[in-house]
Amino acid sequence: MNGVEHVLPTWQLVRTASMWRECGGPRFEAAPFVEWPHVVRTLRFISAHVTPVIGPVEAVSGYRNESLNQCSGGARESARRHFFALDLVPLKPISREGMIRSICAIHGFRGDGYDIGLGFYSGLRFHVDSKGFRRWGSNGRGETSPCNV
Repeated sequence: MNGVEHVLPTWQLVRTASMWRECGGPRFEAAPFVEWPHVVRTLRFISAHVTPVIGPVEAVSGYRNESLNQCSGGARESARRHFFALDLVPLKPISREGMIRSICAIHGFRGDGYDIGLGFYSGLRFHVDSKGFRRWGSNGRGETSPCNV
């Protein structure tokens, strides 16, 4: 209905936290129906600006229910709780430095128009959400974002 069905397979969108097993939570969980419209802008940003620059990506984490989000160390008001957020990894070979440089440039140029939050974890894993324009590093703080360098 929103033209984003081709961006990522649905089975990737319903993945929960990487720590699902340790937390005793579900590996896959569909967000409540009323939350699905929130991920549309995130998917549009990925389709229009992320994949054209770094290539295809895989969603490794999406919606989390309250208890799984808390157990896995998510922020209390996490964008995941209302299905604004996806954690992604590139599928084509790319260095961490190249990925960060490319995604930070995209975020700086187009992120504000989509209200994109951008976070980086270790390795090639990064977070994109459409809950507000901001960025952060692996400790969750804005001043540690690698985009600030």
